[in-house]
Amino acid sequence: MTDRTPANFKAMALRRMSGTDFLALGSDKIVFVKPVAAEGRQSYSVYSASGEELGHADSMELAEATAFKNDFAVATLH
Repeated sequence: MTDRTPANFKAMALRRMSGTDFLALGSDKIVFVKPVAAEGRQSYSVYSASGEELGHADSMELAEATAFKNDFAVATLH
């Protein structure tokens, strides 16, 4: 018989998730910031977790502040 605790229900739900579902988990809460060269100078591109480019910023600080203001967690890409 299965132990019907909240933790066990979560574990069972995770086991039933498809690979696509698992990759999308949290994608609406995370953005990635990557340094890029734009118009001959360094800037920072902001991407969604799914890889969609969301915008640019002149500095890493501005990219992070904008992401935080919009309730995103930030990860950097090198």
